Amino acid sequence: MRKLTILLALLALASAPRADVSATWGEKGRKSELSTTEHRGVDYVSVKSLAKFIGCEYDVDLRKGKATVKLDNGVANLTLFSPYVVVGEKTYNVHYDVILYDGDLYAPIEGIISVFDRLLARELVYSPRERSINLLPARYNIVDLTAQQKMNGLLIELFVTERLKYDAVKTADNWLIFTLYGGKLDTLEFSGKRPIAAIYDTKAYQFENSAQISIRLRPTDFSFVTKSKDDPLRIQAMIKGEGFADTVLAYDPDSANDARDNLIDVIVIDPGHGGPDDRGAVGPSGAMEKDINLAISKSLRDSLESHGFTVILTRDDDRAVPLADRTSIANEARADLFISVHANASKNNKKARGFISFFLSDAKTDQARAAAALENSAIRYETGGSQTEYNSDLDFILMDMMQNEHLRESSDLAAMVEQDIQKHTDIESRGVDQAGFFVLNNAFMPAVLLECAFMSNKEDEKLLRSAKIQERIAAAIAESVMQFKQKYEAME
Repeated sequence: MRKLTILLALLALASAPRADVSATWGEKGRKSELSTTEHRGVDYVSVKSLAKFIGCEYDVDLRKGKATVKLDNGVANLTLFSPYVVVGEKTYNVHYDVILYDGDLYAPIEGIISVFDRLLARELVYSPRERSINLLPARYNIVDLTAQQKMNGLLIELFVTERLKYDAVKTADNWLIFTLYGGKLDTLEFSGKRPIAAIYDTKAYQFENSAQISIRLRPTDFSFVTKSKDDPLRIQAMIKGEGFADTVLAYDPDSANDARDNLIDVIVIDPGHGGPDDRGAVGPSGAMEKDINLAISKSLRDSLESHGFTVILTRDDDRAVPLADRTSIANEARADLFISVHANASKNNKKARGFISFFLSDAKTDQARAAAALENSAIRYETGGSQTEYNSDLDFILMDMMQNEHLRESSDLAAMVEQDIQKHTDIESRGVDQAGFFVLNNAFMPAVLLECAFMSNKEDEKLLRSAKIQERIAAAIAESVMQFKQKYEAME
């Protein structure tokens, strides 16, 4: 608690006051001055004063560093030191961390205005040059179109600011046409929008009493179902059909920059070991690594899903999954990240302790070679023999060539996890290392293997058996994933 208090004090000192932003409610002719500050060159606004101006209920718990704002079409959840605003099942990135200043949570003005505008039945506009915010009657009630590749198809979402009756039909030439009665949209904003490779083209039309969005899909045969969702208000279309799994890879890479799904939103978590024959390492008290790995992985899944990620576990119970199948699951799901969760062990050094974060490359240290040998030994349960046939020089060269594309990203993610584990747990850090883990072989996305502590050490085993520590480990890894998402989505 003392560390948190010191950190909050330093953060408050690092923020500089600025002239308040003028806010005008056009319909009511009401004017206000909203409290602002500058932090690291970014303009921030008091969330409390912004909520009061809009006329929304605001609740804050400074001890937990959390606040909620109840807007027209959803409840926005903000967290201190996080750039993510969670609204129901959706997560929005405001690009800079929420901070504490003058006894209140402050959010970056441009980012938070953009999020709140999507959740209001009115239009919220910020002018940086004039340092003014205006609340106006809404010109549009259809505000965004998004799409995400899923394991079994495609999810298209139309975000609206009020409930609208709608129809959706499929034409013979592969257009999916939405008609929204009473809908109003910016046709220039929607026409030609292609948020993912599976969408070939989009056209938008505004009529007197309705709006129409026509989406042409690349696969020639598909079916769909639609439903309305709350928090935030949106219309979902889940599309299934042959060809969707291939649309991203089949798309012309030279023109993919404006059409590919560059979101980092699908995470595969691999709880190491499993099944009656592969217990992994066994601790002094009899605790089994396979159970520890699964508990941490489930907690990590829950944490990531709460932040809007789609999460797949390679196993969600005590069963055997071949090592080669684990990355196949990730590749088939077109995962953006692969995280393999393990616990370490040492036969010769019972005093060895700590967390190690690995990425796939040639082993550089004895500890990396030992860890890789330990985890790769699981192949004996699948083949009845050794793993020697998988570890020839030629195999590794080919494996390394496939991994070079994601080597930097994997290394970055491994470093982020190592830093966050230090920050959020009492587990000793043994740093970031690289090794030839079979389970990471053929993962065509950034991939890391995490040795959460040593099962062979009494103190580490006690930590790993604690549900509280398991949750902290999971929370630290989840924070790293969100940092990675923020960094690499911004680079696209």
